[in-house]
Amino acid sequence: MPSRPNSATPAMLVVRGARQHNLKGIDLALPRGLLHVITGPSGSGKSSLAFDTIYAEGQRRYIETFSPYTRQFFDRMDKPRVDSIEGIPPAIAIEQSNHVKTSRSTVGTITEINDYLKLLLPHLAAASCPACQRPIRPETARSIVQEAITRYPGRTLLVTFPVGTGDGEKRTPAQFFEFLQQQGYLRVWLDGKIERADAPPAVEQLPPTIQVVQDRVGTDDQTRLTEAVETALRLGRGRILFIDADSGETHPFSSGWHCAWCDQDIRPPTPGLFSFNHPLGACPECRGFGRVIGLDWQRILPDHSRTLAEGVVRPFQSGMAQECQADLVRHARRRQIDVHCPFDQLPEADRHW
Repeated sequence: MPSRPNSATPAMLVVRGARQHNLKGIDLALPRGLLHVITGPSGSGKSSLAFDTIYAEGQRRYIETFSPYTRQFFDRMDKPRVDSIEGIPPAIAIEQSNHVKTSRSTVGTITEINDYLKLLLPHLAAASCPACQRPIRPETARSIVQEAITRYPGRTLLVTFPVGTGDGEKRTPAQFFEFLQQQGYLRVWLDGKIERADAPPAVEQLPPTIQVVQDRVGTDDQTRLTEAVETALRLGRGRILFIDADSGETHPFSSGWHCAWCDQDIRPPTPGLFSFNHPLGACPECRGFGRVIGLDWQRILPDHSRTLAEGVVRPFQSGMAQECQADLVRHARRRQIDVHCPFDQLPEADRHW
């Protein structure tokens, strides 16, 4: 038994004078963050120390943090007979009885910790594009503006948003430019330069998507830049593009779970993705059960020196499966397979059959 500890530290759980049931004034200090095993003969006080003292006090203090209205729904928990317990966190206990009801039951499901983890993990998830491996996170107008100020200090940027042109054969460049003029937009980014929508088009056919210029603004004017970004995100359905007016350098942004560089959507993180009981989160092979049903050919055909007639297929040699053995031999003879030839000496096609 360790000597009586002087004081608790944040990394220690200190018990002084535990007298619950058959404990006789036990003092001990347990480092937190480690796995501790309590052993001893029957009646030595293992459960009294672990469940009736340490767990009971941790649970009692946790329940006391609830409001009086909430506490009325919990069973009254008495303070264990102990001088003091310091450094104890909220506690849970897994009883010795078997609560496993199905093959999917785990410690996480029994204690309901999984339910909280499924809600927490979507907020902590970090995504990346499967094509270019760039990180993907939903951007906001504020985060986009801060990124632009950091990346392009003191520079002038074109804030643009994508607009689909439709079928180029049905809508001519002149008709599309006229549509933009009706919406109040006079500039587009086309073939690496600015084109006027109120001038004759310089191309005969438009690409599927054109970047429409929302504003030309310097990064030092944060208020105007924020307004341009918010409008562009709304009109571009969450997608915008920054273009350096001098160098032509571009940088796309997206407000959703979308790779702005590859124009590829990904599935947003949801609680179902972190649950093995949900079709989205379950393993596609075992469907969340942790096991698969298959054929073990080493057990089915343990002795390849035996013949079909001698019972090379072991599962067919007992019980009701003997009818399968008779069917196997009968159909093998119909295919003119030698049922008295050792299995490993049969032609490959016959072994495959």
